[in-house]
Amino acid sequence: MKKLSLFAVAALLIIFAEACKSTGMQALTQGKYYTACLQAIDKLRSSPENAKASTALSQAYPLAVSYTEKEAEHLLKLASDNNRYQKLFELYKMMNNIAEEIARCPAALQIIPNADYYSSQLETARDMAAEEAYVQATANLRIGTRTAAKQAYLQFQKANSIIHGYKDVANKLKEAKWLATLKVVLEQIPVEGQYKISADFFQNKVFEYFSTSIRNEFINIFSPEEAESINLHPDHIIRLRFLDFVVGQVRESRNSYEVKRDSVKTGSYKDDKGVSHDVYGTVKATITSKRIEVSSKGILDALIIDYQTNTVISQQRFPGAYVWTDSYASFNGDERALSHNELEMCRRTQLSTPPPPQEMFVQFTIPIYGNLTRFIQNYYRKY
Repeated sequence: MKKLSLFAVAALLIIFAEACKSTGMQALTQGKYYTACLQAIDKLRSSPENAKASTALSQAYPLAVSYTEKEAEHLLKLASDNNRYQKLFELYKMMNNIAEEIARCPAALQIIPNADYYSSQLETARDMAAEEAYVQATANLRIGTRTAAKQAYLQFQKANSIIHGYKDVANKLKEAKWLATLKVVLEQIPVEGQYKISADFFQNKVFEYFSTSIRNEFINIFSPEEAESINLHPDHIIRLRFLDFVVGQVRESRNSYEVKRDSVKTGSYKDDKGVSHDVYGTVKATITSKRIEVSSKGILDALIIDYQTNTVISQQRFPGAYVWTDSYASFNGDERALSHNELEMCRRTQLSTPPPPQEMFVQFTIPIYGNLTRFIQNYYRKY
């Protein structure tokens, strides 16, 4: 009973806390005046007579106004804060939002009939905030590094979100984005060895993976043709080479074994009375299976090179192999001794032709592709 009462008390406390939170009382006690106002208004929409919500709004709104005016005065004096007008803009936006929410809630409007709108202050702060973000972005863009350009891009975005189309921000966004982007060229992939093999399909798959799966707007991949057409000086070059790709000799093997099956009807006879009876016995057969296999193997050498210094900044090698196999069989003896699969194998009259080296190469690259893409993903995660 004691435990039960403790659980009941705990449950009531939780319910009480949630009730306070939904009415804005908890946010009010924590000094979150804007949140308290919005929660109280929301509660009053569904429950106009809610006493806690009414109390929360009546107390939180004057405190929100007082806090906004004091904070605005403080920010205007704080010349060292490079984001002061952006903060001020957000403050006035929140207060105007509260005024609009009160205007759309009859119960809240009875409690706060004359909510303040900061329209003129908001317009002034908007102009100053957009200029503030634009100036910071321009300064970062002049630095000329990728990191600074990334900051510039985000700040130009901020200026554009405050005033859409502010000054020449559309062009500045493109300029900052290009400077902030890590530019990577994926070189043509040669295949070293005795065969005339094309790795174009593999290069296209890697290019597609890089373009669609590296989820970073500040990394871009180019083909050598694209890079040359725009006279690009990239940051990185990914150089992939297939080393020592070979298709091994054909290996054939032969194996014979006996199979048998019991309780198989082997005949019949008639007794003295002329009644027919089945005869059951064991049937046997000898299967001779023939198997052919052709193996291929090689290594993918993956290098990431810093274009400016022409130094290898990351390298890994991925060995791979693919074995093509085919088989058929023949038998001597009673066909009924064979299983379904054995019978199907024996019905094949000859082995199929081994695939050409190009097809062997394609199959050989399948597991290597997964290892390579993980290597690329892991390396560029830090960017």
